[in-house]
Amino acid sequence: MGKRVQAAAATDTKGHTPLPGADPWARRKPVGRHPKSCINHTATAEAFVAFLRGVFPALGRWFDDLPDARRQEFCKYTGAHIWFHILMMFVTRAGSCNAFDQERNSGTAPANIGALCGQGPEDYRFGGQPTVTCSDNAGRHAGRTQPEAVAKIPVEMIRLLIERRLFDAFRLFDVWHVLVVDGTVQEKCRERFTDGGKSFGAGSVRYRYVLQVGILGPNGMFLPFMHESVDMHNPLLDKEDCELEAFKRLVPRLKASFPRTPFCIVGDALYATEGISAICEKMGWRYVLSFKEGRQPCAWDEMLALLALQSGNKLRLWLGPKPENGLRDMRWIEALPLGEKATTNVLLEGEITPQAATLYAWITNFNNLTANRVLSIVNAAGRERHRIEDHFNAQKNNGIGLGHVFRANQTASKNYYSIMQAAQILWQLFYAGHLARLYQWARTASQKSLAYSVAEGLRAALFISVLPIGQLRFVT
Repeated sequence: MGKRVQAAAATDTKGHTPLPGADPWARRKPVGRHPKSCINHTATAEAFVAFLRGVFPALGRWFDDLPDARRQEFCKYTGAHIWFHILMMFVTRAGSCNAFDQERNSGTAPANIGALCGQGPEDYRFGGQPTVTCSDNAGRHAGRTQPEAVAKIPVEMIRLLIERRLFDAFRLFDVWHVLVVDGTVQEKCRERFTDGGKSFGAGSVRYRYVLQVGILGPNGMFLPFMHESVDMHNPLLDKEDCELEAFKRLVPRLKASFPRTPFCIVGDALYATEGISAICEKMGWRYVLSFKEGRQPCAWDEMLALLALQSGNKLRLWLGPKPENGLRDMRWIEALPLGEKATTNVLLEGEITPQAATLYAWITNFNNLTANRVLSIVNAAGRERHRIEDHFNAQKNNGIGLGHVFRANQTASKNYYSIMQAAQILWQLFYAGHLARLYQWARTASQKSLAYSVAEGLRAALFISVLPIGQLRFVT
């Protein structure tokens, strides 16, 4: 045999047992590799139905309890059915009302969606042929419903999760629920748009802006639950609304919804003011707000002067086993004057890696600062502000539709945004707490593809008798 000819491999008689028959020779190993599993539409949809029935069984009732201006004796669809139409458009990431309408009545989707919202196929109004309402009907209904009532749906969902102690393991110092606040463009309106919103300047296209608050939960997820529209005009001052004024309007609602819940507010440098600090102190909340020289120049100069006087407040952490991997260098300053009457504490972190050197700074009203407390505040609050930016990015670029004009009517637009946040809560809990834990293929597939899979699965098979799950479990 030549030197370049590969010898034949011996047959493994133990691993490959003989096939039945007269030939006693052991069989060879099959050619190729085992194929990896792929997305299963039926399993995805069945898991979603079980999740929804187990975690939020009262969601249909909450929708039915919303104000309904229709004459019920002339209506084919219940209020919950119409709101579920909007909800499933966001859950399945259709991207637009027209895209969702195209296949809303395909296959078994009407029966499944009707069963989820409480108006099953047996409802006499369907006459034995269940259907899903159209987006025009949903838009008209949303335009006649008070936005304040619809905005309570995400709040009730988070209240239920807090009561179930879902966020207890992620409290700062085992006490404070971490809330992140920021604003974003809700939608860029069409030309000659005049119903609400803000403008970039004279003759420019108008847009709607919204202030969002969410809570940090398992696996670093951000769950939005309360928002305030930034589209009010002050006729006395002749100026447009701003993000800080919207936050001041949101605070009383947040306190009324969770009167005894301890919160830690995390925000960018826009909120690092004496007024916002006073509001948090009055409400009994803690805050961790980004600190920048340009936003508070006097306080920044005072901080530099105090830095040398409190040189013992420092902590250094290496980012790896070798010094060249980088380090985190932390300093903190207490009792820094903020404005005329208030004082605050400053946390500084310099992160040095082979690629870059970055300085982070925050002000906070957490007291009795030690190295361990400063590290906890920075890791659990200060460095987690990017979660809301990731949330906005996901809603804008992954088929959910943030920035898209679903409805020109201002009231309907606000209600669609509230349902979008409810859908985001559902999806994150469903994916991270149920679907990705059950199936390996769900952990490797994109969430956008899995959302499409929910829609395909609901059209492919009936899930009328699916049992609800017991509880959510997150794999960390």
